[in-house]
Amino acid sequence: MRIFLLGVLGLGLVFASPLLVEGRYIEAHQQGRTAGDAAGWLLAAQAANLQANYAAANPDEVIRWFALGQEAAQRSIELSPRSAEAHLELARAIAGQLIRKNLIQQALAANTLRRLLHQALQINPAFAEARAALALWHLAVHRTGVGWLYGADLGQVRPLFDEATRLEPTSVLIRVWYALALVELDAPAEARAQLEQALRLTPRSAAERIEQGFARERLRNLP
Repeated sequence: MRIFLLGVLGLGLVFASPLLVEGRYIEAHQQGRTAGDAAGWLLAAQAANLQANYAAANPDEVIRWFALGQEAAQRSIELSPRSAEAHLELARAIAGQLIRKNLIQQALAANTLRRLLHQALQINPAFAEARAALALWHLAVHRTGVGWLYGADLGQVRPLFDEATRLEPTSVLIRVWYALALVELDAPAEARAQLEQALRLTPRSAAERIEQGFARERLRNLP
């Protein structure tokens, strides 16, 4: 089950673990929890979030895995407060659970997500995935109709994605996210170019192979 916009925050990963690369997310999650150090909890968070986004069987399982991702990311940050990756994973886990939150909780979460993404970029300004996630934050919050209350700015979407693709030109994930954002911005020709580029790249993980499948499907449906 795949969640776009707020729920997709933080999908771009280094994929340092072979288990993540192979799509063995439950095993990776258990391995990270067993390790119990900052890196282990980060692995557990990444694995739980990927399981929620790509492999969960139903909406209840999606929420359960994102909740596990949130717990693991928080523990990683407690042990390593300067981990940009853990801040991004925490943002993603929180965003993935918003479907079950009321409007007040969603509004509070919007501020939390922005803060976490800015913290990730303060720690690592060259963090391409965080820039792409922040672009999606601006787009998603703007679509609520009251984005101005939270500082959402559609004018930030393209520059943030352009910088993300400059920093990570071989990321299938970022190209697909950019394309979906461009569809929302009513720019189908630019979206097509990003999707075609995503399909020319070599996928680096099971998740990126799935994303290429989405890219092919989206190409067929573009005007």
